[in-house]
Amino acid sequence: MKKLLFILLFAPVFFTACDDDEVLGPTTTVNLNFKAVYDGKPLVSISDKYLYPDDKQVKFQAFNFYISDVVLIEGETGDEAELVDIEFVDFSDNTTPVEAETPVSFTKQRVPAGKYAGVRIGFGVPTDLNTATANQFGSGHPLRKTYNTHFWTDWESFIFMKIEGVYDKDGNGFDGNDPGFGHHPGTNEVYREVTLSRNIELKEGQPFNLNLVVDVRKLYEVNGDYLDLSNPANLYTHNPNDLTIAKYLMDNFSQAIVLE
Repeated sequence: MKKLLFILLFAPVFFTACDDDEVLGPTTTVNLNFKAVYDGKPLVSISDKYLYPDDKQVKFQAFNFYISDVVLIEGETGDEAELVDIEFVDFSDNTTPVEAETPVSFTKQRVPAGKYAGVRIGFGVPTDLNTATANQFGSGHPLRKTYNTHFWTDWESFIFMKIEGVYDKDGNGFDGNDPGFGHHPGTNEVYREVTLSRNIELKEGQPFNLNLVVDVRKLYEVNGDYLDLSNPANLYTHNPNDLTIAKYLMDNFSQAIVLE
């Protein structure tokens, strides 16, 4: 009986000491704030028109993507402070300028205070989560909430990003003759990580904002070369055996996202 009492008394201390989330030392709160723009202008879905690199116009109806394994990087030691395991960033409902100017935000509390050299962001769903079934996630998990809209059974993969819109191919304004486009990169091969270098100092008890901006035009254009939407073959990414466009778009996150 004495042995059992000893175990019960000391078990809570043991489990607390082994908590991976325990942070020793001063901490603060970090807010990740995401905005979407097109060529520097707020991205407004449905109504607003934007000039594509070929001088035709485009409109966007959906823009969303997953971020994962987001960490702050300590410059000297390479240690990491986790900010996000996985989250879903969705700008699709931004149908007014006010909504487009309002960031999509995620908050991480108890981040170790100190000096960091930048932030690393994964775009897409990591391999260990990408083939999981919906019932493996809790009801509030980002992958559970988006499973019906973003898991593609034919690919056995989540859709890492959705960009959908209309392209004014004939240049005479939008009408029923203009093609829609839907770019839905997926599969483990197109998962990408981007590191943004910046001196960041977190001070105890002082919330810090990481303000990130994604320019959609820069997903479609690199050094003057751009994805030709006048070619019907470039309007969709539904062929799992041809990931050329999917890789192109996901590669371009490295230039499309900036830390303000």
